[in-house]
Amino acid sequence: MWLLIYRYLSNIFFIPILVFFFLRLLFSKETISSIFQKFSILNNKRPKGNLIWINGVSIGEAKTGIAVAKEIQKIKPNSSILFSTSTLSAYDLLYKSKNNFVVIFFPIDINFLVKRFLRYWNPSSVIFIESEVWPNIFYILKEKLIKVTILNARMSKKSFTNWKRISFFSKSVFPLIDKCFTQNNDSSKRFKELGTKNVKKIQNLKYISEGLKVDHTSYKKLFKELKSKRVVTLFSSHQGEEKMFAEIYEVLSKKISNLFFIIIPRHTNRIKKIKELLKENKFSFILRREKKFQLTNKNFLLVDTFGELGIFFKLSEIAIVGGSFSNNGGHNPIETKDFNCSLIFGPHMENFEDIKSDIIKFNAGFEVKNSAQLVQMIFKLLKNKKLNQETNLNFKILCKSQSEKSKSILKSILK
Repeated sequence: MWLLIYRYLSNIFFIPILVFFFLRLLFSKETISSIFQKFSILNNKRPKGNLIWINGVSIGEAKTGIAVAKEIQKIKPNSSILFSTSTLSAYDLLYKSKNNFVVIFFPIDINFLVKRFLRYWNPSSVIFIESEVWPNIFYILKEKLIKVTILNARMSKKSFTNWKRISFFSKSVFPLIDKCFTQNNDSSKRFKELGTKNVKKIQNLKYISEGLKVDHTSYKKLFKELKSKRVVTLFSSHQGEEKMFAEIYEVLSKKISNLFFIIIPRHTNRIKKIKELLKENKFSFILRREKKFQLTNKNFLLVDTFGELGIFFKLSEIAIVGGSFSNNGGHNPIETKDFNCSLIFGPHMENFEDIKSDIIKFNAGFEVKNSAQLVQMIFKLLKNKKLNQETNLNFKILCKSQSEKSKSILKSILK
């Protein structure tokens, strides 16, 4: 009954939701094209024959989804891939990846829009990456006898608690999932408790995500200016972490004169606040986008661009995982696997608990509890080149081993 009510209410709220998305357009969080596609106004041509729909909501899920899609193309070469996402940055990544996919924006979960979307694309099967659960889409797919699989599924404690609060509703939604392959044991328990029938824990598929690309022209220019510096990068940072990082620089720069810090915030709309923080502390910094870009006599580089993460990892001796010091669950440490920077993360890696355990077990990175320990660990790694190299080598071996296991598991699932 509650699912039926949700389906009708989603139609009623069409106009307010449309207004909301046009407000997002004003703040550059959407484009006209993204809104049209999200509201199932479609201009892409459907390929003939068998079509497999993969959805990866944001950049992290999209990267995993690309690896999954490439395995599907090997196993089922006569099938086409429809790849949907929800964010502009992930769409840009998919579009520029130049893979043989049809790339679109994910439809809003409004009953009549979903029907139109599925009537047009008519996929033979559907794969969702990680944590997307949409009642209308799942219900209509079940009506059409189209199988729904969630790969690398993750259910956070917060999401689980929210779904449990509306168990009168969730108990009619989660049984609609045909297969659920989770990345950790906690997620398995949570999906099962919410009513998903076919749940299995597998290797984390993030290990098979494609490596970050590096623009070698840009890298060479930056390397020329930074070759005498000891570079440490904080990536995907959240509020409070930049302040901690700045305070750490003040301590370490007294011991290491050629220290240089790079800050890559998770959300670039926070750049203004970070600039104010660095100015207050009288640090010399430069924005990546500045026209007269020159790093001479600077303490910090503040990155306000997209798609250059690989360059900064390649320049760094140490990479620090943002979100792991601010109770945001951490961000993907696997991003650094193709580079020679040692990994440090804080006490909050809840979103990557299994990967964190692997890293610690294989001496492939370091967990610190607070800023004082972070100061000590950065200093130790910069002074001990052998430790830095051994840690980084362990991380590469770990990622390669886990990647091979993940590919093997994925092939068995997709056959």
